[in-house]
Amino acid sequence: MSEGIDAQGLLASIRRLHEEIRSGVSRCLTEARRSENPALANEPGAWGAGDISYALDKPAEAAIDAFADDVARTNPVTLVCEGPGIVKRRGAGNGPALRAIVDPIDGTRSLMHDMRSGWALTGIARDLGESTRLSDIEVAVQTELPTTTAGVYRVLTAIAGQGARMARHDVATGALIEEGPLVAPRQLPLENGYLAFTRYLAVERPIVARLEQQFLDGALTEHGIDPRLVYDDQYLCSAGQLFLVTTGRYRMLADLRGWLRETRGLANFTAKPYDLAALLIYREAGALVVDAAGDDLDAPLDTETSLSVIAWPNESLRSAFEPHLRTAMDSLI
Repeated sequence: MSEGIDAQGLLASIRRLHEEIRSGVSRCLTEARRSENPALANEPGAWGAGDISYALDKPAEAAIDAFADDVARTNPVTLVCEGPGIVKRRGAGNGPALRAIVDPIDGTRSLMHDMRSGWALTGIARDLGESTRLSDIEVAVQTELPTTTAGVYRVLTAIAGQGARMARHDVATGALIEEGPLVAPRQLPLENGYLAFTRYLAVERPIVARLEQQFLDGALTEHGIDPRLVYDDQYLCSAGQLFLVTTGRYRMLADLRGWLRETRGLANFTAKPYDLAALLIYREAGALVVDAAGDDLDAPLDTETSLSVIAWPNESLRSAFEPHLRTAMDSLI
């Protein structure tokens, strides 16, 4: 971290933001459940920067201004956020100007039905104007936003060059239960793990099914893998998927929605840069995250760039199975 930027101070500011989001989301979900009125959480709202908003997003987005003011006490800051868009604060701080990318809730569509955790995401870089990219981020935090039945939530953090960490907290009190390094597993079999080919919308399913089947036909045959020992999962949350890759539950993620939009003209949703706000964490943990061409994933800090995300826990799995993915992709072009 460059001189003049207080990494620990920024981590603390982001943690305050994420705890405010978690508290607001928890209140909203609890009220919706107790009143037996799901619309309190899942009623559609207006389109914001990047996506449509739902009732659950309101308490999360309300915390953004306070976070901007908090950071601006030491550093001028520009926030790029899903929902609110661009938020700028000059403040009184004399530190280097910063640019942050924030997704208040990644995974709203599952969480608003109280089905599966969402995640709050924030990454902060030195401000290079509109040319600032995900690869410039030096501090990142990803905080789990649990369902109302959960007892524990996880917090992932990273400072560039210092590795990644994961903490577990008590939902009721926020108290720290345990903390340690987050390191992606270096050796894993494909068997008894998940291969996730993202296909959320009806328009994506037929073509992704063909892609997935061709991949499986080649990969499982070559490596003698019983197809009954390879599983599928559809988690409507890019950060949640990448957490599962980094912790080894997913052996591979193939989110090719951006590639399908570009090559097939699909009218779909895709991952956006704010969904990758915590990319630094996965890389510091040792996971491999690339784009549709196989290059290290990178993008400007904006709310509109369409992305494809391919990820592996380690180089061993990538080297064994990426050729089969490339063959399957080539067959569809």
